Amino acid sequence: MTAFTYPARIVEEAPGEFLVTFRDIPEAITGGATFEESYQLAADALDVAVEGLLLDTRDVPSPSPAEDGEVLVPLSPAVAARLLLVMAMDRQHVSGRALAERLGKDEKNVRRILQGKATIDAALEALRALGIRPALSIDGDRAAA
Repeated sequence: MTAFTYPARIVEEAPGEFLVTFRDIPEAITGGATFEESYQLAADALDVAVEGLLLDTRDVPSPSPAEDGEVLVPLSPAVAARLLLVMAMDRQHVSGRALAERLGKDEKNVRRILQGKATIDAALEALRALGIRPALSIDGDRAAA
C-alpha cells in the first residue's frame, strides 16, 4: 500500500509565528499563528506544491520517514490519486492515448484527469483501468515521530 504522508517541521519562529517546511517537498512552505493552524495549512501547502510538480511534469519525491520533532501531513485523496496515476502510467509505460483507449474515452478526458480538472472518481476509474484497486485509509491522529 502506498501512503502519501510527508514529514513536516513546524517551528515557532517568533511568538505567534509558526513556519512549516517539508524536507521532501521544499516548494511546500506555509505558516500560521498557532501550531494547530499551521498544521492545517500545511496540508493545503503540500497539495499545492505537489500539484505544481505534477503540472510541470516533474518527479514528486517519495515521502521519507519522519524524524524527531516532525509531524506527518497527508496529501488529499484527490491529489494522491493523481500522483498514483502518474506513477502507475510511468511504471507501466502507458501513454495518455493508451489509457484513454482502456477507459473507452477520448484522450482529452485523460488530460483533464492529469491536470486535476476531473473528479476524483475519474482518477479512481483510471487507476482501476491500470489494474490498481485504490483504497482510502483514515487515520484520525496526527502522527509525530
